[in-house]
Amino acid sequence: MMPPMNCTPLHANHTDLNAKMTDFAGWDMPLSYSGALDEYQAVRTTVGLFDVSHMGRFMAEGEGIHFLQRITTNNVESLAPGQAQYSMVCNHDGGILDDILVYRLADNRFLVCANASNRQKLWEWFQRHDDRSLIANGVIRDQTTTMGQIAIQGPKSKDVLQQCAGNSFPALPPRGCVESEILGSHGIIARTGYTGEHGYELYLPASDLPQVWTALLEAGKAAGIKPCGLSARDLLRLEAGFLLYGNDISEDTTPLEAGVEWVVEYSKPDFIGKDALLKQKGAGPARRLIAFEMLQMAVPRHNYPIAFGEQEIGIVTSGNFFPHKQQGLGMGYVKTPFSKPGTEISVVIRYRSLPALVAKPPFHKKKL
Repeated sequence: MMPPMNCTPLHANHTDLNAKMTDFAGWDMPLSYSGALDEYQAVRTTVGLFDVSHMGRFMAEGEGIHFLQRITTNNVESLAPGQAQYSMVCNHDGGILDDILVYRLADNRFLVCANASNRQKLWEWFQRHDDRSLIANGVIRDQTTTMGQIAIQGPKSKDVLQQCAGNSFPALPPRGCVESEILGSHGIIARTGYTGEHGYELYLPASDLPQVWTALLEAGKAAGIKPCGLSARDLLRLEAGFLLYGNDISEDTTPLEAGVEWVVEYSKPDFIGKDALLKQKGAGPARRLIAFEMLQMAVPRHNYPIAFGEQEIGIVTSGNFFPHKQQGLGMGYVKTPFSKPGTEISVVIRYRSLPALVAKPPFHKKKL
């Protein structure tokens, strides 16, 4: 018998909205409501609402800052209270265990947001490297089930939240965060997201999530708000050039290969994976993650071969077709000499080599 799937606090809301549900990392999640393209368009032009409560959420306090410095690649200490940063957790070989967001809520209080598929793996990694009993003493806690998470994304997202919060709605810069109250619930408001649009993520007590979700949908009616599922989210993140764990990055890839070396702070005294990453930096990675655009009507998919002439040079990690562009877009790893933007390559689709061009991400450019 298959184990029962996890359900977010908004599961009943999704079924009431007749969402098409799917299993994602053991969670019963909405794939779509009105259709992926309709939801995608709402986020790009007005506003969309996502349930992202399946993500992992960990709190760290006090001495937890030193633990985070050692376990992550970026410099946690460089964050001021009210700032967030993108970072990685690497293994000793430099392979990516997860890509995360770290929010500094106060001098000695942090929130870590992790991928749903990696929550248990990260927690076990934390336990393995917790040599000061921080977990046992409650300094580091898994709050995935007690805290929910909603993303409201799109050009009208701020208008909807201001309508709900009035003058108390905080002005936040990109990757800014604050503990505040909204719609009667006290939690964290962050100007972060996975869409490439102006947007926010709300981290709130799980018990408050249904009423907040309902109130946001009601408040956003005039703006054209739509509930959005995982299909639209994947289209949006791919167009924005954001990485998907399990496709574009994994324990078999490093931040250097994935083109996100900027999240590696080599000046830190020590962090797990530093020696391996320094070694790879010195030698140069043998492969690199590229973005590419198809030059003919075709849809690149995960694991399709990438070629240069008759030579196979890599593999597609993510791909989809964007009707408004009438173009297939994707990402993939290729041998480093073929990774320069403008390089003509081909993607092998059903035994046919179809032309593509290495592009400079993101495909969707917007000042946030």
